[in-house]
Amino acid sequence: MANSISDLRPAFWAREAQRSLFVENKAMAIANTTLRNIVAGEGDTVHRTIISYPASATYTPGSDITNRTVTGSKETLSISTWLASKVTVDDTEKRQSVIELATNISNKMMKDHNNRIEQAVLAEVTSALWTLDDGNVSGTSGNNAIVNTNTVPQFFIAADTKLDAIDAPKAGRTAVVGGHFLGQLKLQQAARATVFGDGVNTRGVVANLFGWDILYSNNLPWSATLTIDTQPTDGDTFTIAGVVFTFKTTQGTTAGNINICASAATTLDNVVTTFADLATTVAEATDAGYQAISDENIFLLRDKRRITATEATSTTISFAGYGDVVVSETFAAATNVFSAQRQDSLFAVKGCVDIIVQIPPKIEVTRDPDQFSDIIKSLLGYGKKTYADGAREMVRVKIDASQSDWS
Repeated sequence: MANSISDLRPAFWAREAQRSLFVENKAMAIANTTLRNIVAGEGDTVHRTIISYPASATYTPGSDITNRTVTGSKETLSISTWLASKVTVDDTEKRQSVIELATNISNKMMKDHNNRIEQAVLAEVTSALWTLDDGNVSGTSGNNAIVNTNTVPQFFIAADTKLDAIDAPKAGRTAVVGGHFLGQLKLQQAARATVFGDGVNTRGVVANLFGWDILYSNNLPWSATLTIDTQPTDGDTFTIAGVVFTFKTTQGTTAGNINICASAATTLDNVVTTFADLATTVAEATDAGYQAISDENIFLLRDKRRITATEATSTTISFAGYGDVVVSETFAAATNVFSAQRQDSLFAVKGCVDIIVQIPPKIEVTRDPDQFSDIIKSLLGYGKKTYADGAREMVRVKIDASQSDWS
């Protein structure tokens, strides 16, 4: 007799995962998904040919028409991203748990797939042909833009100017913004409180203002630079997304402690190494040593915000990730600071990024043949591409992320 695992309802969860992706996901609201019909069953590549415009010329009756040369270039979307996860739940764990483990795990798997696709599509903002910074909103050109109640309308005006110049469609203009931008927008529109409630729909549109649908996402690209050009002192800290790291001359056993190495440069290397494997404790040595952080904080930094650390120079670390990320530091040396904090907002015409979800989020539940346990697995497969014509209809807005009114 077959085992009964109807309480796990894998078919239901698969439907819920797909509903979450295609109805609630902010990236799917701005992407073009029609190409998925081309490779719904098989194939892993979609080619598109971009053709130049044949310009018109004055025609003189009775004279030959000037022949124009049309050039074409091929661009390719490859379906090459496959994401999967697996969790085994023992029958004893299910029996003793105060929550429905299978449901809880499956919901988290769906949320992770949803976030990863949203991050992947919104990361395409770097392909935008147009860029706005502080100089476009009455500030200093080259700096990340300051967002406040005075500058909020200027972003929409400046983005419209860029898109109108190339005759981009008025319909479907959509702005995907982060928490600080949305907060300032709400303050700017305080006298029109109903504008936000009136604009809400199942695609996550929080308002329609200035001719734009406005979406909030906590998955926009974020980055910052940390300078460590002076050796940290014992007890100096830096914090990313609420997770505290402490420099120590004696490493100790506290989670997040980082050993102060022989020089500022090797201490910086140690920080980069720490972020490469947040789950591992490395014993104190001359040029190494750090304490692993908690599973909860690992999930926050590595899995949810996807924070990475890269040595940019011998004195700087480039941090990158996604969402409304707040950073701070308590270095004794004034030159050891965070700088260049940025979050990219995306102002674009719907359909600017193409995405093919060849395998929508699916969840399978099977019994382990050798144990009294259920195996819960999830799978997602997709590819995404910003073609040249889509890039022309995208505006990258570089926002100053040091305005830390985010929670």
